[in-house]
Amino acid sequence: MYIDSHIHFTPPSMAEDLETFSELEPYWGLLITPDPVNHTVQGWATPEQMIADMDLAGIDKVVLQGVYRQTEESTRRTNDDTLNILHQYQDRVIGFAVLHFQDADRTLDELNRCLDGGMKGVGELNPYGQGITFDNPVFQKVIEACIDYQIPLNLHVSEEIGHFYLGKSTTPIAEYYRVACRYPELKLILSHWGGGLLFYEILPEVRQNLKNVWYDTAGSPLLYPTPGIFHSALQVIDHRKLLFGSDYPLIICPSRQQQPDFRPFLGEINSLELPQPIYDDIMGGNAARLFGLMESDDLTETGKPDLKLTAPNSIITEIDKDNSPKVTPYMAVTAVCNAWPETQAVFAKYGISWQNSPVPFWEPIAQAAAAHGLGPTARKRLLEELNWSIGY
Repeated sequence: MYIDSHIHFTPPSMAEDLETFSELEPYWGLLITPDPVNHTVQGWATPEQMIADMDLAGIDKVVLQGVYRQTEESTRRTNDDTLNILHQYQDRVIGFAVLHFQDADRTLDELNRCLDGGMKGVGELNPYGQGITFDNPVFQKVIEACIDYQIPLNLHVSEEIGHFYLGKSTTPIAEYYRVACRYPELKLILSHWGGGLLFYEILPEVRQNLKNVWYDTAGSPLLYPTPGIFHSALQVIDHRKLLFGSDYPLIICPSRQQQPDFRPFLGEINSLELPQPIYDDIMGGNAARLFGLMESDDLTETGKPDLKLTAPNSIITEIDKDNSPKVTPYMAVTAVCNAWPETQAVFAKYGISWQNSPVPFWEPIAQAAAAHGLGPTARKRLLEELNWSIGY
């Protein structure tokens, strides 16, 4: 069974008025609007074309990931689109819900609405692109709900170094690792090869802490040579943690496709001539088990690398004030500031930063502004004020 674990719904109608859409959804609008700096090309596909393309490529099922949104209204409309497609093609499509983080009760109500409608998970979420951090209390409630419902959560991840491209999230991969450590029961899918986090699984302690984490291959050819990334990853992690994903209808093999098409990336993977059991798992078996279509495996002890696990370190990264009445030397700075906000001024006095949100050297003004909810009109005004400030 072939299952593409990561596609999106971007219909041609969305392309008809990108400027208006971008005012409503600045971040996603920036990503899909043609621009000389945007080296990726967004494809457009109706549900009918998606199914036809699946048939041509021999794809049995797809996981329709919700597109992360900055407004609650757009979030609900995105979920409505997914529910409508599920109703049309329930044997071919698995739906994931996208959520907003304005209000906990409304967010959980929306999750329940989506699950009642047949969705099987949450994602693709992008805290950076949605204007929140992993410490957001509503986001944490969503994680807890995913654990309670035993459904997977898909998060957008980007590598921290290399060239800039629109959509490259500034969230450090250490933050995703922190989520996995804090919520070991969570079925966590990290998209786009986990931004390289998977390679840290060569460290025994990290491998143990990420035992309930999967990685999808969405958009892979735009980032990595296919032979190199597959063979390197399979040297480090258990192949049962890999999920084939394409990011359809994104044009991910631009030298060999001009329209949405699953086949170019499939052809690259097929040319690797992976052992059949490994190939079958990556291309669908792993997803089928994760989404309850087949009996699941126990990934508690995975096979790579075969090293003795080390003991956890003694740094305190989560603080229960009831059981920790004072600050001690080996408490993490961020944990102390979260537990006792009054300490933030003290750290500031000594020049110690406690916020793990630097602006990376590669992020341009346009994306930083869009991530903060500024649409095209507001971004133009920002540039005018910046130039005014320097006397231009």
